[in-house]
Amino acid sequence: MMKIIEVLYLSALSLLQVFFNPIYWGIIVLLYFQYKKIGKMEKNILGINKKSNRMRVFSSMVKGTLGGILGSLIIILLGVTIQANDFKYIFLLAVILMLTHPRFICFSYAGGIISLSYLLFGYPRVNVSSIMAIVGILHLIESFLILVDGDSTKIPIFVERNKKIVGGFNMMRFWPIPFIVLLTVGEMVSSNGVNMPNWWPLFKPENVSLNADNIIYMMIGVVAALGYGDMAITDYPENKVKESSRNLFIYSILLIILSVVSTYIYVFKYIAALFGTLAHEGLIQIGRSKEKSGKAKFECPEFGVKILDVMPDGIAEKIGLKSGDIITSVNGNRVNSKDEIEYILSNYPTYIWIEYIDRNGEYQTKEYMDYKYGIRKLGILTIPRYSTYSFVVKEIESPLMKLRKKFKR
Repeated sequence: MMKIIEVLYLSALSLLQVFFNPIYWGIIVLLYFQYKKIGKMEKNILGINKKSNRMRVFSSMVKGTLGGILGSLIIILLGVTIQANDFKYIFLLAVILMLTHPRFICFSYAGGIISLSYLLFGYPRVNVSSIMAIVGILHLIESFLILVDGDSTKIPIFVERNKKIVGGFNMMRFWPIPFIVLLTVGEMVSSNGVNMPNWWPLFKPENVSLNADNIIYMMIGVVAALGYGDMAITDYPENKVKESSRNLFIYSILLIILSVVSTYIYVFKYIAALFGTLAHEGLIQIGRSKEKSGKAKFECPEFGVKILDVMPDGIAEKIGLKSGDIITSVNGNRVNSKDEIEYILSNYPTYIWIEYIDRNGEYQTKEYMDYKYGIRKLGILTIPRYSTYSFVVKEIESPLMKLRKKFKR
């Protein structure tokens, strides 16, 4: 019991040091500007910001820290050990790959390529099993954060599909992740330190000319940034994040298992490195294919007005209307466009009743009263019946692609 308490105490001290690291606060600044861009897009579409940029950054910090604690416990439990140079090459390659496409900054690509380079050519010398295990653990953290926080910054969008306007949501969320890694720093010459169980660590240090039974491990706090970007066109955002989280969780567990096995069976180092890169890219391509070819969830109905999103603290939210509900009548008057709803409310009625079809196809009725000011608007964003406007979502271009277009001009 004392061993566990001592390890947890040392872990907390190491993790606390991250918050005094300028790199951590540099990442926070970058996240703020990312959320500022998202907020600008949101305001252009909705006319308001559902949350302030500062609140979004603070929420990311809190949840990212929880994710980092979870990841640190897994790293310490498994005894994932690295050397100081192991991630130097990965960081450099990740930056280079990002220039070709932003999503390639993910360590699953750089980690897999660097690992295969060592296995095939002997350079650079890295601990393949540990690298791929950390890639798996980081994605395990990401799957947890996507599940609990992935749709908290969802922005409604309109896209054109088959010459029709359909709605959807663009989800972008970022988290700064402070976590702990174990470094091999030398060989024990005294009995000082925390004695660990005989089976620990599962990941033995490689390429180290030290007695494996007497190696000293140091816990140091490092920081990473995780991000989630996805579109929900064929399903509701809450269902989309569950699906993405589940797929990423399965990927992470399989990669961690392959990494553990690779410490005992050499050929599994190749399997782990290939799986880490190819399976991750496969998940992305499958998700994209589904969104492009699947049936859109937010199409304009044959009759009524379909809600894409509801405004915070608006009447629609207060009476329980949700994305996907179809308003069929207001105060007994059938409606087929947002303009017709606004016309009914133009006289500021003090009492309204709304008939609608909910997501499950059930007919419902809601009432609302405001005898003091009257009811001016419901606070909803709807699917347009005609192609009067469209917010076209394009894939982010890489810096190299932007540079290429610039020189072509």
